[in-house]
Amino acid sequence: MDKPDCKYGASCYQKNPAHKEKYAHPVKATTDAPTAEASVLPDDGTINKRAGANIEQELEDIKRCKRPPTPERDEDNTEAADAGSEYHGMSRQRYTLPTVPMSVGMMSDLYDPQIEYSKQAEYKELCEDPRKFIKHKFLVEMAPCFDSLWEFCTAQGAKANTKPEDVFLPFGLLLVGPYDALAGKFKDVKIHEPGDYLRHWRFYFDPPEFQTVFIQKGTGMHYGYWRDSPDDVDGLVACNDVKKGCEFKIVGENLFDGLLHYLENVVTVTPFNKSKILDMKKQINDWAQQKGIRLKASDKQQARNKLIVCKTFHKVGLVVPYDRKQDVGYRPLLESDAKLRRILSKFDKLDRSANMDQYQEAMKELQPIITAANLAVDECDFGTMLELALDLFCSGAKSLTEVMKPLFFTGYSMAKRPQYIAIIKSHLDKRSEGICLDLLANN
Repeated sequence: MDKPDCKYGASCYQKNPAHKEKYAHPVKATTDAPTAEASVLPDDGTINKRAGANIEQELEDIKRCKRPPTPERDEDNTEAADAGSEYHGMSRQRYTLPTVPMSVGMMSDLYDPQIEYSKQAEYKELCEDPRKFIKHKFLVEMAPCFDSLWEFCTAQGAKANTKPEDVFLPFGLLLVGPYDALAGKFKDVKIHEPGDYLRHWRFYFDPPEFQTVFIQKGTGMHYGYWRDSPDDVDGLVACNDVKKGCEFKIVGENLFDGLLHYLENVVTVTPFNKSKILDMKKQINDWAQQKGIRLKASDKQQARNKLIVCKTFHKVGLVVPYDRKQDVGYRPLLESDAKLRRILSKFDKLDRSANMDQYQEAMKELQPIITAANLAVDECDFGTMLELALDLFCSGAKSLTEVMKPLFFTGYSMAKRPQYIAIIKSHLDKRSEGICLDLLANN
């Protein structure tokens, strides 16, 4: 008797013999869409942001490229679609959302007890190797300073008889996010959907390029890695106060720089904690010197500044493959930042379903900018679309969620950053304005 096809086909990651016995796994035809492997493994053509290496090959690929097949334009029956279009003038540019690769955004067959057992076993195995867990669940790799800070906290915690993740609690700071994996907090807890892990400590204005690593308890202040590419294992360190808006600030080249920035600029100094702060700063400096970690260096940041193609509303700037001689990879938006801010302000707190006429009127001004960004992508200037997507994201307007999704998907596809497609999709699906974003809070 013929076995039913597994819905994941050749992309199925299940290793359980019971699953293989129950379902057939036909080989799927190859497409240009990102695969599961592409979403997890580094791309050989990705730019090394530290030195700008491989940019020529990357740009040659871009020059020969065409718009990626996902998101796709729906050209069928356009006249009928025009009449029922939800957005003003957007009927010929409606996008279908891409299928997120299984390894970063799909649930397995929970109804099958054998498969569920296999899934539990694989999860337990992941928890035994925090590095693999972080790569699998958060889709990124951590910089060397990540482990070094954990070693520092372990040593300090042994002296004070406290957990490593709580060493900085006397100063209001808590290690979170990927450090929860090192702390073993994901062991023996409920297994969540893939998107839940990508939202773990992801604040409202955190773009895919940013990953929270430590927070100031009870506030919106948080620090983390800034990676222009998901394969950049030496990202810079930035901070943001979500209660003050979307702007980020680069504060250093490693997590120890971030800690010093917090102790020198953020924590409230009182007569009761002043000596403790000074002692902790000395401990950090001594550890860094002992381990050969350069503090307050600026080499990587200066190298990155040369690769920035535009500022963006979050103030950190956008880095994409760009050939300045050939002027390929980026072009400015149709309107100035000031004009775009004015247009986007009309969407602030606008309920699209309750105020459709007002929404359509606002779209009349935004639509030409979107059209120009689409034309830029057709000519391989995909950085323009990413800039627009990030600016819409930074506006915070929930009514623009479905407008910015295809911009992000196309931009990140062209930039060969499929991990960021999965991250932004999960974030926009459940974008929280709160400050308690701990996935493990209810376990």
